[in-house]
Order: sequence, then structure tokens, then C-alpha cells
Amino acid sequence: MKIAIAGKGGSGKTTIAGILTRLLAERGQSVWAIDADSNPNFGVTLGVAPDTMKAAKPMPPSILKEVALEGGKTAMQLAMPARQVAQEFGTRVSDRVTLLGMHT
Repeated sequence: MKIAIAGKGGSGKTTIAGILTRLLAERGQSVWAIDADSNPNFGVTLGVAPDTMKAAKPMPPSILKEVALEGGKTAMQLAMPARQVAQEFGTRVSDRVTLLGMHT
């Protein structure tokens, strides 16, 4: 399952994402929570200490590669297995939650 949350600034996106992350984890789901905000606060809503957030390694653009599709189109694809991305760049929040930051 993939869930993306979008909306205007100040509309509660981070709060909703934090609540959904916690609920899914409580129900036994493994969750990779990705913070793509230029002002990353998702970790704070999940209980991650500010110092831990500052030390987190953001995902670099190099984790993606461009691949050719039919008709001359292209798409972006992970350049490494998803689990490797989570291991190298994720901050473990709990047994079931890993936080990944893009820090665009």
C-alpha cells in the first residue's frame, strides 16, 4: 500500500501523516514514512528527537535512475533495492516505522 498526502501549507498534512503512520504501525503494518518537506518536521510528530533528525542522512538524488520506456518516454526508478535505501538512509523510529527524509 502506498499513501501520499498533499495539500496547502498549514493544512495539517504532517499531522495526518503522523497519525496514519502510528495507526498503521499499531495494526501491525511496517511503514516507511517519507518526509519530502523543505522544512522537515515529520520525525517530530513521530517522536524522533531533534538531534536525531539533524543527524539523519537524507536520501540523495543518486538513489534514482532514469529508465527508457516504450514510445521514447522515460521514468525514474530506484537505482538500488528499496530495502537498501531504507537501511542506508532510514531512521528507525520503532519496530515497524522507518523515517526517510528527502529534504528537498
